[in-house]
Amino acid sequence: MAEVKEPSPMKDFTDKLFDLCREYQQDIPPHKIAEVLKDYADRLDG
Repeated sequence: MAEVKEPSPMKDFTDKLFDLCREYQQDIPPHKIAEVLKDYADRLDG
C-alpha cells in the first residue's frame, strides 16, 4: 500500500502565497510585490 504523505507546511505556505500574489498582480505590479516581500525578509533579518 502506498504511503500517504501529509502536506508540508512550507509547500502549503508557498502555494497560498503564490495564489495571493497571482490574485493581486492585476492591481499591483509584480516588482512592487517583490519589494514588499524583500522588505519583509529584511525585517525578519533585523
